[in-house]
Amino acid sequence: MGIVTIGYTIWSYASYYRPETFLFHISGGLFVGGMIVFAIGMFSEMGASGLFDGFMYGFKRNRRAKLKEIDPDYEEDEEVTPEERTERKQSARRWILVGIAAVILSYVLSFV
Repeated sequence: MGIVTIGYTIWSYASYYRPETFLFHISGGLFVGGMIVFAIGMFSEMGASGLFDGFMYGFKRNRRAKLKEIDPDYEEDEEVTPEERTERKQSARRWILVGIAAVILSYVLSFV
């Protein structure tokens, strides 16, 4: 998030012709970085909760059938345990909270 924030801040500071404050540009960088981190967290949360499993079922079934044709001894990887899912959800929630905090901080900085 820091790299995106710094990159966006430098880009916006160099490309704007209006005399804006530096905090305005940092606010924009925090907003963009926060939204990216929030999106990563939301997709991680959906993956950890099993939402994508239903979408991917058909693709996995076709892949498994093709791999069985090539190698009859092929076995699928083990399924994710409930403990691993819980750990992934907690990690995803941290990403979501950091993204929300960055967006809120960007709004606070925009009012200064």
